Amino acid sequence: MSEVDTKQIETSKDLSSHGVLTKTRQPRKRRPSTDARHEDKRLLILMTAAELFSTLGYEATSLDLIAEHVGIHKATLYHYISNKESILYDCLQLSFKDLDEIIEEMKDKDVCVFVRLRKFSRLLAVAQNNVFGRCLVLVGARPLDIGSGQQIKSFQRRLDLTVRELIQEGIADGKIKPCSPGMFSAMLFGALNWVPRWYKEDHELNVSEIADAFMDTFIDGIRA
Repeated sequence: MSEVDTKQIETSKDLSSHGVLTKTRQPRKRRPSTDARHEDKRLLILMTAAELFSTLGYEATSLDLIAEHVGIHKATLYHYISNKESILYDCLQLSFKDLDEIIEEMKDKDVCVFVRLRKFSRLLAVAQNNVFGRCLVLVGARPLDIGSGQQIKSFQRRLDLTVRELIQEGIADGKIKPCSPGMFSAMLFGALNWVPRWYKEDHELNVSEIADAFMDTFIDGIRA
């Protein structure tokens, strides 16, 4: 080995001993941002609370109980929420966060009114039977203050109006025989609102199939 080679090896050893030369490191996996971790924890709290509200009732569910089921101290809970009412309000808002798009779809008159009615009932049934939707059906907005409760009820009225307008449209173009749009809407929501009270995941039909079965009966009754 030449003198030059020997010096190069000695130099490399010297640099390595001082930490200048190191093995190529694999890039570290990025940890979720603080905001993302905070939102994940907040969502877990809301889901836990919604489940407890639905099974035990709003009044019987305390902040201590929610914290216990989440696995955190009650004091830590206040980093994510302000009080029990705010939890319920957020749960109820999440129950229909995707339904605005459905309401817009119902305005597309290029699609048969019966097809839109079926899609509306199917998607609404699915939304009502997730953890937040069940909370809205079983607990409702009554425990909230007037302002927050009215916002929830306002959205519910929009859903009712959507169904009424579909029935009115069907009557106008002759697809639906003359009937009361309000009565049909009450019948539809009455049937769908009852599903979260009795439906179990081991039922022979899933929620969408139950909604389709309801609509088979309803549409047969109103078809011209």
